[in-house]
Amino acid sequence: MKVTICGAGNAAQTLIALLAADHTAIVTVYAPLADEAERLRQAMQPDGVCAMFPDGSRFCGHAATVTADAQEAGEGVELVLLALPAFAHETVLRTLAPHLPERAWIAALPARGGFDLLAQEVLGGRGQPGMAASHVICGLQTLPWACRIRKWGVVVDVLGAKRAVDIAVWPAPYAEEAAARLSTLIHAPLTPIDNFLALTLANTGQIIHPGIMYGLFHRWNGALFSANEVPLFYGGVDGETAEVLAAMSAEVLAVRDAVAQEAPHLDLSSVVDVQTWLLDAYAEQIEDKRSLQAAFTSNRAYAGLTAPVTQVSDGAFAPAFTSRYLAEDVPYSLLVTRGIAALAGVETPVIDRVICWAQKKLNRQYLISGRVAGRDIAASHAPQRFGIDTLAQLAARSGEWIL
Repeated sequence: MKVTICGAGNAAQTLIALLAADHTAIVTVYAPLADEAERLRQAMQPDGVCAMFPDGSRFCGHAATVTADAQEAGEGVELVLLALPAFAHETVLRTLAPHLPERAWIAALPARGGFDLLAQEVLGGRGQPGMAASHVICGLQTLPWACRIRKWGVVVDVLGAKRAVDIAVWPAPYAEEAAARLSTLIHAPLTPIDNFLALTLANTGQIIHPGIMYGLFHRWNGALFSANEVPLFYGGVDGETAEVLAAMSAEVLAVRDAVAQEAPHLDLSSVVDVQTWLLDAYAEQIEDKRSLQAAFTSNRAYAGLTAPVTQVSDGAFAPAFTSRYLAEDVPYSLLVTRGIAALAGVETPVIDRVICWAQKKLNRQYLISGRVAGRDIAASHAPQRFGIDTLAQLAARSGEWIL
């Protein structure tokens, strides 16, 4: 099987190691951003990239091709894996689309919110001429692992693996096959769910990442950190932050319930509260399950992971507000759910508070006086960006993708 991995970051390098190690996949890496393709070609050792797991196991594999050329990346490919920040999904899909063979499968790891809406727009669909009808589209709820590059292009550490990850698939009849095939390739158990709308609402990253960033830094006064003072990210969840996360989660469930009333044919049972998800995903790695705060701070898969910071002077660091925890997880996740809430008439005061704080830090405009109508909506996956004005329209769009 010819597989093209799009990206060169933590997830992409983990995938290179896992897929190429079995010699069942011919791996091409498509790295169009900056000079990543050349850097990866120069960095890779004869053994390729090695992924190191906590149990001592290791997978090492070498990409057959590393390229920044879309035609070379798309030629003859059977499976495309988007291991990229969500902001790059649209550009990469539009660049690759003319070169993809019919029946190529496309999977986003993870999909983030509204990935199906983007795929419909870029690849066609909804009864329009286009390529989506000839492709299988897949989206994972989250990455199957917490992983960090130790040495770029050489070693990546898999710090912890989730027990199972949800996957949405279109067309729906391919769901079981896609879950089984991808599970084998990436060495991670995948559970098929009914539709992409469920995947959007069940995306816990939209709660966890912006919520913790807000909890850690919404009172930040500009004081810089030394290297030893950078706060833990997940391990830094205090009682107040846990309350914010729980409140955001409750608002997402209220949106789920409103959508379920409008579209009872859509199975949204996979959308659960953040604590339930956390305890299920990391059942064997969480030592203290008594509260949401304890579940974060006692999770061995999260141990030692620090908050994103940027060095502003010698030995001095500031919060990296442009990290993916805000720059990706707000416009391509949390804002998508907020847009659905607007269609459903559901109030989300805590989500609004986090988005309003984040948009100031990002110098973006998503919410204006409580309306999803900011100037930067066009650079998001909010349903309003795709011309969806009612919950019925959104449900119908999702329904067409599960027939």
